[in-house]
Amino acid sequence: MKSDSQLDAIKLVLFMALMLLIVEMSPILTSFFSGDMYLLVGTMAFFATFLFMYIAIEGFVKWDGKTITSLGIDFDDSTIPQIVIGAIAGTLAAAVVVAIAYFYGAALRPFAQINADLIASEILITTPTALFEELAHRGYILPHMEGLFGKPVAILLSSVFFSFLHFSWWTYPGVTVQLILIFSFNMFLGGVVLALSYYWSGRHLWVPIAFHFAWNMLAYILFPSFPNEPVLMPAVFQIEWGVTTIIGFLIGLSLLYGLLNSKRNRK
Repeated sequence: MKSDSQLDAIKLVLFMALMLLIVEMSPILTSFFSGDMYLLVGTMAFFATFLFMYIAIEGFVKWDGKTITSLGIDFDDSTIPQIVIGAIAGTLAAAVVVAIAYFYGAALRPFAQINADLIASEILITTPTALFEELAHRGYILPHMEGLFGKPVAILLSSVFFSFLHFSWWTYPGVTVQLILIFSFNMFLGGVVLALSYYWSGRHLWVPIAFHFAWNMLAYILFPSFPNEPVLMPAVFQIEWGVTTIIGFLIGLSLLYGLLNSKRNRK
C-alpha cells in the first residue's frame, strides 16, 4: 500500500510539472518575437498547448489503467442539465461583476468593439481552455490529491496550484504586488468553486467546464483586455483582478449549490 501511494505521488508530481511546462510554452516562445510574428507564434503556441495537454492527460490516464472519459466527461442523462446549470451559474456570477463595474462607472469594453468576430474568437479560445483546464485540474489533479491527502486538503492544494499556473499574468508591465495578491486569491477562489462543483455534481466535469466557459466568455467579451489595456481601479472592478470578483465567485458558488441540490431533490 505504501509503495502504491508513493507511485501515485510521483505520478501526480510529474503530471503537475508537465502541466507547468506546457502552460509556460506559449509565453516563453512568444517572448522571442514581435509584431506579426508574435501574433503568429502566439496563436500556434496557444493551440499547441491544448494538444500537448490532451496528450499528457491521455498518457497519464492510461498509466492509471483508465480512459479519459473516466475523469468525468462521460455522457449520460444528467450531462445536458449539468451543462445548463454550470452555464447559468457562471453567466450570472460574471454578470454580477459586470453590473458592479457598470453601476460605478468602471471600465467596460465599448459596445462598438463587441462584434461577431470578437465573440467567435472568444469561443475558439475559451472552449479548449475550459475543457482542458478542467480535465487537468479537476479531472486528474484533484482526485489524485484526494487519494493522497483527503478531499478538503485536495480542494485547497489543487486550487493553489491552479492559481499558480496563471503566474505569467504577473509579468505584464504595470502589474503591482497588490494586483498580484488579489489576482492570485481570485484564481484560488475560482479553483475552489470549480472543485466543489465537481464534487456536488457527482464527480462529473460538465458543471465546472460550463461554469468556466460562461465566466470566461463574459469576462473577456465585456471587460477590456487588462493588463494589456489600462483600466480604472483594476484592483476593485476588473474581473479576475479586482475584489468584486470575490462577490461574483461567492454568488456563483451559492447558485451551483442551490441548483445542483434542487436537481438532486427532484430525482
